[in-house]
Amino acid sequence: MIKLYKNILSKKEQNNLLKFIKSNLKVFKDFPGLQTSPDLHLYDEMKPFLQAIKKYHKNYSIKKCWANHTKGDYIYWHTHEQYSLSIVYYLKNPSDIGVMFKDTSITSYDKITFTNGPENSLVVFDSNKIHSVPNDYKQKERYSIALELTI
Repeated sequence: MIKLYKNILSKKEQNNLLKFIKSNLKVFKDFPGLQTSPDLHLYDEMKPFLQAIKKYHKNYSIKKCWANHTKGDYIYWHTHEQYSLSIVYYLKNPSDIGVMFKDTSITSYDKITFTNGPENSLVVFDSNKIHSVPNDYKQKERYSIALELTI
């Protein structure tokens, strides 16, 4: 399951969220770009965003939430198998780069599926899907928020 939802927040809410995210970014060893700590969902400044996305994850609880800031950085193939559902919100993404998924069920080759990541949209997918973020050779700033959920 991979679903894309658009127009999540108002411009004012996006700007407030971006300002909050920028103030909480830091370097984490072995991770590309900048990130926040994974407890972002516990901050009051996140309430408008969390309220706006509730309808896309009914019956799930948020276990981790963090923001990423990258400039063309590649994020390696990985899964979040310990969770049920993953969400990526594209706060600022001028290159429209989304998540790419690897289907290894085909024995002769790996099938790669690319998604778009329009600004102010969410991609929701099963956490056990192998995924990555491709390089952006234009090196444009990208701000996203990732969430890990369980039933």
